[in-house]
Amino acid sequence: MKIFSSLLLILSFQVSFACGWGVSPEASRLVLFRAQRDGFFKLTPFYYSADYYYSTNYYYSTYTVSGVDQELNCLEWKKKLGNTIDPKDVHVILYETDSEQFETVFETKSLNKVFKKNTFIEALLLPKNKAFLNYILFAKKLEYNSNTDIKWESWDKVGYDSQDHKQADLEDFEKKIKSAKDAFLKQRYAFLILRYSFYAQDKAEVIRLYDTYFAENKNTILEPWALYYKALCIDDLVLQNYLLSKVFAACEEKSFAVLQHYNWKLTEGTLALAQNDEERSIILSIESFRNPAPDLKTIEEVYKLSPNSINLSFLIGREINKLEDWIFTPQYSNHGSPSVVFEGTDWYGDYANAIEENRKKDILQLRELEYFLISIREQTSGEQKDYITSAIAQLCFMDDQIDLGKKYTDMISDKANASIQMQKNIQLALVSLKQDDMKDEEVQNQLFKYFDSVENLVENDNGLFKNLYSLYRIASADFFKKGDQVTAGLLMMKSDQKNEGEYSVYNNPNFYSSIGYFDRNATVEDVDRLIALQQKEDKTPFEKYICSGTMAPDINYYKDLKGTIAFRNNNLELAYETFSSMPKDFWKKNYAFTDYLNENPFTPKILQKDKERKFDYRFNKAEFIAKLIELKKQNTASSNLQLAHAYFNVSYLGNSWMMVAYDWTSGESYTDYVYGDNSENEKKYQKGNYYNLTMAKIYYEKALKMSKNNNEKALASLMIFECNYYNHYANVVSTEEEEKNPFKAGKELVNFYSVYKTTPTFKKYNCPLLQAFIN
Repeated sequence: MKIFSSLLLILSFQVSFACGWGVSPEASRLVLFRAQRDGFFKLTPFYYSADYYYSTNYYYSTYTVSGVDQELNCLEWKKKLGNTIDPKDVHVILYETDSEQFETVFETKSLNKVFKKNTFIEALLLPKNKAFLNYILFAKKLEYNSNTDIKWESWDKVGYDSQDHKQADLEDFEKKIKSAKDAFLKQRYAFLILRYSFYAQDKAEVIRLYDTYFAENKNTILEPWALYYKALCIDDLVLQNYLLSKVFAACEEKSFAVLQHYNWKLTEGTLALAQNDEERSIILSIESFRNPAPDLKTIEEVYKLSPNSINLSFLIGREINKLEDWIFTPQYSNHGSPSVVFEGTDWYGDYANAIEENRKKDILQLRELEYFLISIREQTSGEQKDYITSAIAQLCFMDDQIDLGKKYTDMISDKANASIQMQKNIQLALVSLKQDDMKDEEVQNQLFKYFDSVENLVENDNGLFKNLYSLYRIASADFFKKGDQVTAGLLMMKSDQKNEGEYSVYNNPNFYSSIGYFDRNATVEDVDRLIALQQKEDKTPFEKYICSGTMAPDINYYKDLKGTIAFRNNNLELAYETFSSMPKDFWKKNYAFTDYLNENPFTPKILQKDKERKFDYRFNKAEFIAKLIELKKQNTASSNLQLAHAYFNVSYLGNSWMMVAYDWTSGESYTDYVYGDNSENEKKYQKGNYYNLTMAKIYYEKALKMSKNNNEKALASLMIFECNYYNHYANVVSTEEEEKNPFKAGKELVNFYSVYKTTPTFKKYNCPLLQAFIN
């Protein structure tokens, strides 16, 4: 008999569903503050993140390398060989041409043909520059020696298939250096050999070469590159730290590599080696770049040492991003807690209390940072001043100090860089959301302009997708609070579209992605407004924007949702009217309706054996509702018994649950993450019928009371027992609770085994498991 085994199956599915999908903390993290100063690019990997290093794209490595050092190297070649050289041509040869190609072209004396009009090649082919051409050839050949997949003076991968290449002659490196009469070439030969020695693990040679050819001649980008290799060859880890900090300050390409090798346990000794305040500020900044904890103390120290530094600005922004994660992520995401949770932080014991306690701590830290920034603002100038002003404004908004935030937003200079201007527009959008009449068309269109200004910058900085995700999520919440579910839903969809590819439901729009938010939050009146907006021809700029990429392609998606909500509310007349206005084959062609609405809804699934179930029922929602209406009008024992079966089957235990819900049950699932947990709503469907069979039981009780037929009474009694049984276990969450409040079969099962034991129903469904409940 399937009565009890079915329950076990359902419970096992719920457990697996709850544990089967998760989301990375970084995907759910909110961030609104992303103002930048010129020079931030080298610091990109160190933005605050739930991951060890920040990633600009979910699918790609966090390792982003600035091209500034390569450009400087190309300019050094231009300065050496003449102003007629285009640095881009130098870049083509040094960084875009693999060794085998260059060697082949050189051997066939076709450099001027293959690299026609390349000003760098034209200069190298001049007789007076033969030594420089020989150097380039040596450098290219050296790529094949020992470490063949790394380009010289770069971290880029090359990769070769040919085995016919010629390796560089390594018999006497020192001769190469000494034979170079030009100091420029001497240093470059020295760098190539130094780097080769590093990979050959000849530490002493690396140190000697640096000390001989670079220590006293630092007017080249090669010097910090060489110093990086020397630092890694030094056994004294404190000194290594100090030298790495000097590399970090002097060039951009090695910033990520420096932090990979930097030792955070040697702070005091490293600071002791610093020669001046600027060096000390850099060391302290490096120490803070990966610290996920509150770190205002370091910011204050760096300010005293270097008040206008790029690193100070970056650390301020990083601190704001931490606070946004701690304050905004629990408030606006479906994840429920910050992306970074520290050891000892209680988010799961007394959840509500943990949220409140942690929020109080975070607000205090926010205010300390805000007061500090206000105290130093007047001592700063230029881009730094605009950056700090923007930071203060953001902190004010986070603390609901809207008027003060507006005051500082207005202080941002009109000449501020594009990134700070973008941040200003985000902050003006926040002011509008909090203070303006969001029903006003002018206000909405101005809001669109703020949104659009950020959208226009996304192509050049994919990291801004995260800002748009956060901004639209907050805007959605504000429209929700003001009772505009339609705009709130469309903005929430916009938010999810921007979430850096963590999930692709909106990139591949389907039936449920068009209605998921509204399924959980909308009323029938909201759906009517949604339909009206979709059909509106003269949409405002704001309406066009929120509808773009979010509106369902078929009006019937919304009609199905409206009819479903009406049915959940037991408004059968509205449900019938809505479903009747839809194409009859809609449920055959869309979503998964034919997979789940394919059995007779008037035969209780729970009593059927597997071999008895047939999946060829042609289900039409309008016809189903029409029959329910007719059965209610009849109000006989037989009609109430059919109604009871129908309401049993539209519960999550039945064969027609998709009449009421689009997902079978809610839990920690992919769908719940995207749209929010729906379990509390599901408990209310049809006055609790979806999980607790309340309406099914009412109609079974009516049938039992009205019937004069013992076989009908037997079936009604058995099904009342089933309703009581499943209702009991739907609300029991532990063995301890079950022991305190054990299930009791009730008089219906007693009657089933006494009064109705001669009926065909009893003979069909009697079994030892059932009888055990009354023994």
